[in-house]
Amino acid sequence: MISLRWQVYSLLAITNIVGFTLFLCGFFPSKVVLPGNNTFLQQNLNFESPFLKQNGKPQFERLILMVVDAMRADFCFSEGSNFNFLHDLINDGHAIPFTAFSNPPTVTLPRLKGITTGGTPSFLDAILNVADDYDDSQGLHAQDSWVHQFKSLNKSINFFGDDTWLKLFPQEFGEFEGTNSFFVSDFTEVDNNVTRHLDSQLSTSKWDGLILHYLGLDHIGHKGGPSSTFMKPKQAEMDSVLKRLYKYTEQHQDTLIVVMGDHGMNEVGNHGGSSAGETSAALAFVSSKFNSINAKAPLPVSSDYTYYDRLYQIDLVPTLASLFSFPIPKNSLGVITRKMIELWPENQRQKIILENCFQIMSLYEAKNGPTGSIWQRWKNLQNGHHAVGEYYSFLEKVQLELASSATNYNYKYIYAGAGMIILATLVTALIFNFYFFSVREIAPYSIIAFEAFALIYSIHFHGSSLIEEEHQIWYFASSLATLAFGLFYFKVFENKSKLQWFVLLISSSRMLKSWNNSGQKWFSDGNIANYLFNYNQNILWLLIVVTYGAVAVSICLQGNLSWLFEAFKTRKAPNLSIEAALFNICALVAISVSFSFKLVSYFIDGNMPPGIFKLILLWVLESQDVDTGHLDIEDLSVKFQLQHVSVHLAKYATFATAAALVLVLISRRIQRRYSGTITDITNILTLYLVHQTKHANIPMFLVLLTAKLALAKLVYQISTNERKFVIDNHIICITFITLCLQNLSFFTMGNTNSLATVDLSNSYNGVQAYDVFLVGLLTFISNFAGPIYWSLSSLQLIFEPGVASFKGSSPTDLTSYPRLKYRILLTKSFITLLFYTIAATNLVASCINLRFHLFVWTVFSPKLLFFASWLLLVNGLVDLIGAGLLLTL
Repeated sequence: MISLRWQVYSLLAITNIVGFTLFLCGFFPSKVVLPGNNTFLQQNLNFESPFLKQNGKPQFERLILMVVDAMRADFCFSEGSNFNFLHDLINDGHAIPFTAFSNPPTVTLPRLKGITTGGTPSFLDAILNVADDYDDSQGLHAQDSWVHQFKSLNKSINFFGDDTWLKLFPQEFGEFEGTNSFFVSDFTEVDNNVTRHLDSQLSTSKWDGLILHYLGLDHIGHKGGPSSTFMKPKQAEMDSVLKRLYKYTEQHQDTLIVVMGDHGMNEVGNHGGSSAGETSAALAFVSSKFNSINAKAPLPVSSDYTYYDRLYQIDLVPTLASLFSFPIPKNSLGVITRKMIELWPENQRQKIILENCFQIMSLYEAKNGPTGSIWQRWKNLQNGHHAVGEYYSFLEKVQLELASSATNYNYKYIYAGAGMIILATLVTALIFNFYFFSVREIAPYSIIAFEAFALIYSIHFHGSSLIEEEHQIWYFASSLATLAFGLFYFKVFENKSKLQWFVLLISSSRMLKSWNNSGQKWFSDGNIANYLFNYNQNILWLLIVVTYGAVAVSICLQGNLSWLFEAFKTRKAPNLSIEAALFNICALVAISVSFSFKLVSYFIDGNMPPGIFKLILLWVLESQDVDTGHLDIEDLSVKFQLQHVSVHLAKYATFATAAALVLVLISRRIQRRYSGTITDITNILTLYLVHQTKHANIPMFLVLLTAKLALAKLVYQISTNERKFVIDNHIICITFITLCLQNLSFFTMGNTNSLATVDLSNSYNGVQAYDVFLVGLLTFISNFAGPIYWSLSSLQLIFEPGVASFKGSSPTDLTSYPRLKYRILLTKSFITLLFYTIAATNLVASCINLRFHLFVWTVFSPKLLFFASWLLLVNGLVDLIGAGLLLTL
């Protein structure tokens, strides 16, 4: 039967989670859109073309839309670009280039909504972007879009590429084939599956629109960044596809090609945020009819990724409407591009831009009514003849006004959720203080320090810059907490043997801070990860070997294999059980296979391991029947074979790790030895966390192991030498420090509060086909490897500091008191619950207060999603459920 204390805790935790979920539902509502499809709003509208017959036909009859996922502007237009044919088209005047601003969040689903409807996306689309079974009941089949308008002209559209289009337009395409956009390990076959349709499509006239969405360039960015060795060949491949399409349009001059990126990417190859690289996508209109544009290509590299004229990506929608003479979609906020309107004679430009004004003002009136200064200015514009520039000035103002008020918050959910969070916070704080201040032996400064920290930390949510640079807060907090507890709790200056471990702990924190770029504002090449990966791979691989070795030593000498160490000291034959022997084998197999997998994946990403590691790689590949004599990574057959080897090695490593975990539990059950079980499980899972970490960050686990060892040594000395060892004081100190180290390790591994730093490079280890649950789980593990490590380590430090410090089982280890384990977990859980309730209260308060802030979608909304991950997955799944399961085992 669950005790009353656990019932109270569960009720408070559920109240906090439900309240936060309600708040998210109110803060991220589905965007309200106008139903129905638009019609021309001016009478006798006739877009006559200087290119075609004088019969009122549109300028173009057929459209080829070529979307290259994550194609940043510099990939097309800079001097480092491999789009040589596109450069020739620009120089000859047959291509009109732009840098297109992609509204955040810069992920595929909201961007496709933007470039088809012309509307600004809802931030909720960033969450739906990862749903494999996404079904938008209020989706684009129920909204007006240029796809629908194009088909209303009795035109057919064929589609090949990213299957997100098929989820948005399930009934709109004649011929189609989709490829999954999330299988980022592959950047060859996903594009070949599109290109192989070109022969059949370009040899027939059974389509009027052809949409091609290529994914390979985006996948290369996720795996190796914008400077990957595969990036230039992929650009050349896409350029060759464009050349092929252009040759077709030379024979069919009524066909327009639009080549574009749906978004860009940042310095490490990810996207989702609002940095210049992520929001600056390439866009070019291509036709042999264009011959009057005076532009040169390529251009010098631009630090802000701006090349040629800059426009909003949603401006594509009314531009296509004008070129193909169909009504602008009803919910479009786009403005016809100035360069394209210059294709018409001056006496027709006003009529075209005026249609854009009628459309956008019908949307304005539906949302705001016929009132305000904008409406009055619109009335003035309808009377008399005005310059085209004046219409553009008006349109840009209306566009900005509508874009800033595009979201309708559900205040009922927002305030109900906030109320539940505040209630949970007040009750938790009351219980926390009542309990801890009733324990006479506990040091009051530790209670006050923790509560003061939780409050001060949560205040930073009210500043956008503080959220963007949160890693600085956690480095300061980790250093301050370590120093405070070193002085007052560990009393390091009273015992020189403690001082060395204290210095090692502080030094480890400083080393972590220097490992990666952690903030969103400043990026520098002067960090350890960049130096190791780009300039000294010999040291990198040496450190990787040492890290795997340190994990092996921990497994052997801390937990189940400590018999080996004891046998060496006593010089007696070990009494080795069959279960322990099998465990030894599985652990060693898991380590060796995981290391082999890292070598192969490193090579697949376009890098050659140095020195002896190259020989090991060749040996591994030969053992998998790969012909190392013709090891050309550009050869498709070789590449597929290497990917097959990589998937199988990752599976073998995972199975071996799981087998070791099962065997250690069986062994301890049979021998009835439970002391050290937490350490054994932690060490085995640490091996898997290393397996799920990118190469440049693997040596960070060497630093994390060192920090844990130093902390374990300090805790062990306290637990054995202090006359008054207070369990509750012990719990709050360890929980406080490991909470700081959890967050510090998250940020120092290169993560931020931006969706753009979510790393997908290890999300497909051992996965052959996309599975939303499995890929989601691996994404969580790989991005939260540091916090998961410290969650497990906190249990080690609380229950088994003797084992964790290589001292063996100690009578003072709390595993010696099995009846206390759930009470200890409850106390630890109440401490973290207080932190998360106070943080949630301030976060929702800041979002309510700043809901109309300029950075609400680029800073505060991503932070809400990350905090939800911390609250539900780290604190709920790992710290509570995982810890409870571990203690039960």
